[in-house]
Order: sequence, then structure tokens, then C-alpha cells
Amino acid sequence: MIWGAGHLPMVTSTDISLGDRLKTFDGFLERLAREEGMSTFALVGHLPESGCQVVPGARMQEILHDVADWGAVLFITEGNGVITGTSAVLPKIFLHDGYYHFFGESGFGGHIAEHGVQNIAFIDRPFQGRRSLSIHFYDPVGEPMFKVFLSRELNGDMKADQIDRYFALKARLMDEV
Repeated sequence: MIWGAGHLPMVTSTDISLGDRLKTFDGFLERLAREEGMSTFALVGHLPESGCQVVPGARMQEILHDVADWGAVLFITEGNGVITGTSAVLPKIFLHDGYYHFFGESGFGGHIAEHGVQNIAFIDRPFQGRRSLSIHFYDPVGEPMFKVFLSRELNGDMKADQIDRYFALKARLMDEV
């Protein structure tokens, strides 16, 4: 695998079958990564370039501060066979004693290790029959620590203002990479 700009693994000719599979795959990336014997971050490197752009984990605070102004988003964590999610307005985070702290008025909060996030991927792909836009925060071994998905309207469409904000943030970060 060749690493290109933005630390995203680039697809080589030996990866064609996985790349082709990912063009229409709309299930859990973590499950497919396990099937393929690779980290989830390595797997997302096989997504079409239009579907995945990566920035360094050092941009986490900047990204989460921007997302905090988007309104309620879906915050997902996964580990040890459990997937949890909550819809919440993300609070601004602050660094103290080696952890980023986040606590909001909704009761949603927690801590993220200062150097826990290695890479951040903006992912645009189908998921369970619908287009999905999300930001995945990967640990140093290439597994997602958490993900932020855009909220949906009652009819299932992603919120238009969040779509605009997602693409504006991604464009700004990609211009700086």
C-alpha cells in the first residue's frame, strides 16, 4: 500500500477487488476490515478518493469546535462488540491534564486522551441504503475511537445546513494539508 497526501493509503493494482467491493458496500467498515485482516483505517484507504479524505489527528480540537456549532449530531462509539450512539450538540472541548474534556448542557460528556487520535477521516459513502456523511477519529492502531454523523430530518434526509458545514470544513482542512 502506498501512502499519499493527507496520510491516506492509496489503492494499488493488487487491491482492485477490495476497492471494487467498497464502491457499493454499505455495511459496517469495521466488520469488513476484520474480514480482510486489516485495521479499519487501512480499509478506508481503499474507498474511492471522493469518499474519504484524511487529516492528522492534531486537528481534532479544531474539527470538534466547528462541529459544536452544527446543532445535534450523532456521536457513535464502538468497541468490544458494542456500538453506542447518542444525538447531542457537542460541547467545545478543552485540554487539561493530558485529556480533552467535553461536557455539555445535555449531560453528554467525556474525555479523550490528548494523543489518542492519530488520524481523522471525512467519509462520504452509502450506509444501509442511504448516503452518509461522517467524520471518523482513529486511534494509533487504526481503529475508530468515535465517529460523528450528520443528523437526519424526520424523512431520513441529512440536514441541509449540516451538509453545507461538513463540506465547508472538509474543504478548508484539505486546502491546508
